[in-house]
Amino acid sequence: MIKVKARRAAVTATGVVLLSASAMTSGSATQPVDHEVLPSVAVADQRPEIQSLSVGQRQELQREIDATLTSHGGVQISANEIAWNGGEPTLTFPLPGEDDAPQSSPQALRQKGIKATDVEPLADWGGCPAGKDDNRWYCFYDEADFKGRRLQWNWAHCSGGIRFGDYGFDNKTTGWVNTTPNKSKVGMVVTVYDGWFTGSLWVERPWTKVSKVDSFHNNKASSFKACRIS
Repeated sequence: MIKVKARRAAVTATGVVLLSASAMTSGSATQPVDHEVLPSVAVADQRPEIQSLSVGQRQELQREIDATLTSHGGVQISANEIAWNGGEPTLTFPLPGEDDAPQSSPQALRQKGIKATDVEPLADWGGCPAGKDDNRWYCFYDEADFKGRRLQWNWAHCSGGIRFGDYGFDNKTTGWVNTTPNKSKVGMVVTVYDGWFTGSLWVERPWTKVSKVDSFHNNKASSFKACRIS
């Protein structure tokens, strides 16, 4: 295993940080062994699970992020998250070597004006955030058992609805979580469709979850509407 001895960072005018790493090889002088280009938001991500990644893993993760940014836009807000429209929604990537996407970063929560301390970790709910009343989310997963990429919202979209294809998630939903409370004005009822608001596939009631939809409905979700309980 190569151990990184030193790392330097320089910020360019475009906000991209160039990282270089040097390592000590057995029986030889220090030599540069790797070089990566990461955006400043990825370098600044100080979560322990991010900092424990190797240089190669950071590069691998960034390639996944870059591919989605290129094809579907959005803004990278951390080492493993992309947001659209000021954090509505957020797409969270699993870290290299992991099946589950980690909990939302403080950056992702701040996009919605929420502190990390205001969110309650929920065991067995796939990392879908749950806070007080209106600070709750509904999430979609591209693998069974709440694994893989997680796409999450916490706003209502009742009149216009949302198209999954705008976020690289068309026909990819396998599981879902709705952490919103079952109470008026804040709880959400999410209706998921096969087409553009046609061909209803399933309805997500508040405070419910499904780790894997049946084979007939799997990977068919194209759009949804999320309406508050009146």
